[in-house]
Amino acid sequence: MPENSLTQTGNTQPDKLQGFIASLPGMACQIELQEDGSITFPYVSEGCIKLLGVTPDELQHDASCFFNLVQPGDAPSFLETLKRSAQMRCFWNWEGRITLPDGATEWISLGATPQDTQNGMLRWEGIMLNTTQSKLGEMEVKRAQQQLLELSSHIQDAKEQERLRIAREVHDEIGSLLTAIKMDLSWMMQRLPKDNNKLVDKAKTIEELVNRAITSASDLAHSLRPGFLDCFGIIAAIEIEAQEFSKRSGISCTIIKSQESIDLPEAYSITLFRICQETLNNILKHAHAKHIQIEIVKGTDHLELIISDDGVGISDTARNKPRSFGLRGIHERVAHLGGTVKIASTLGKGTQIAIFVPLKEETPQQALFGETSI
Repeated sequence: MPENSLTQTGNTQPDKLQGFIASLPGMACQIELQEDGSITFPYVSEGCIKLLGVTPDELQHDASCFFNLVQPGDAPSFLETLKRSAQMRCFWNWEGRITLPDGATEWISLGATPQDTQNGMLRWEGIMLNTTQSKLGEMEVKRAQQQLLELSSHIQDAKEQERLRIAREVHDEIGSLLTAIKMDLSWMMQRLPKDNNKLVDKAKTIEELVNRAITSASDLAHSLRPGFLDCFGIIAAIEIEAQEFSKRSGISCTIIKSQESIDLPEAYSITLFRICQETLNNILKHAHAKHIQIEIVKGTDHLELIISDDGVGISDTARNKPRSFGLRGIHERVAHLGGTVKIASTLGKGTQIAIFVPLKEETPQQALFGETSI
């Protein structure tokens, strides 16, 4: 390959090539790796002045003009990507920040192809572009996404706090009142005239209504905040929930666990339990399954929750539909814990939802209900 191929064109017209290079929204360049590991710039286009604030002659004479502009935090990635490209003879792609001579900070992107020169040196030919606007836009999108995630997490935490409050109100206040009513009713029934059948029947009807109200209050408190989750932990909570689900739906559930009891921070326990509840409800509504398997395994630094069914499966259309809030909610809950969700589904052969959550000494929110206010 001829030297300085960016400026020599063989049978092409040099003026047209120079015009093309001048019109590029950046800087065309050659970067050469020397035997001692240093970098030189054999060729630099006039776009260097606008992009880097230095002249082509300055950069060709002293490559440190470029390295002095690269911010310290991004310099290692420049050298690492260069080394990888040199070793694998692959396209070199790098993005980083520079500080211009006037103090402004810009993002630049380098894309270059490696070639072996006649003198045995490795030379890249490519282009540097100013990607500040697109990078700032990307960072703004990421910031907005993070804010939405934090807002979603806050809403979930607030909902759990409110559920806990209402569950306690139902259990402590309404439950106590209904129990007191039942005791007073029993006292009254013992003193009713035995020969007054209408009064006795009416009292029995009231007693049945009170019993149904007590059961309803207990079920409501359980659905809002299962007490056994706080008392016995995530394993027992999932087992009891699966048993209750099987009774309601007729779908059999198998639980596979790595140990009988797993100690988790409160935020993790309630999140995984809600995910399990949501998944079981989705299976009941859509899967037409006959059997469900729930695996919960705790490793040294992670926890896995895998829920599989033998139902009809989930199509890509159903999975990606705009109002698929169930699956989206699961993704958001797991993301709040720094985990990942993988969904594998085959039409007619069932679905598997695998949740991987890293376990840390410091949780994303140490006290799920202690740090959140409504």
